[in-house]
Amino acid sequence: MTIIEKDVVVHNHHGIHGRVAAGLAQIAARNKVILQIIHGGEAVDCSSILEVLSMAFVYGTRVTIRIEGEGRKAAKALAAVEKLLTAGREE
Repeated sequence: MTIIEKDVVVHNHHGIHGRVAAGLAQIAARNKVILQIIHGGEAVDCSSILEVLSMAFVYGTRVTIRIEGEGRKAAKALAAVEKLLTAGREE
C-alpha cells in the first residue's frame, strides 16, 4: 500500500463544484484508491461528492491531496487529480 501526499492550488475559476467533485469520486473509484483532500486540518473523503462540496473550496485554495492505494494506481490517480484541479478550466 502506497500513500502519496501533494499540495496543489485549485485553479478552476469556479472552485471545486459539482462536476469537479464528481470527477474526484470517479478518479477514486476507477483507480480503487482512497482519495482525500485536506485543508485547514480537516480531511474529506472524495468518494462523497457532498462531503467535498461542503468544504466550499474556491479558486486559489491551497489543499493537500492524499491518496492511499496500490503504487501505480495511486500515482495515476494523483496525476488525474492534479490535472482536474489545476487545469484552470471554466466548467
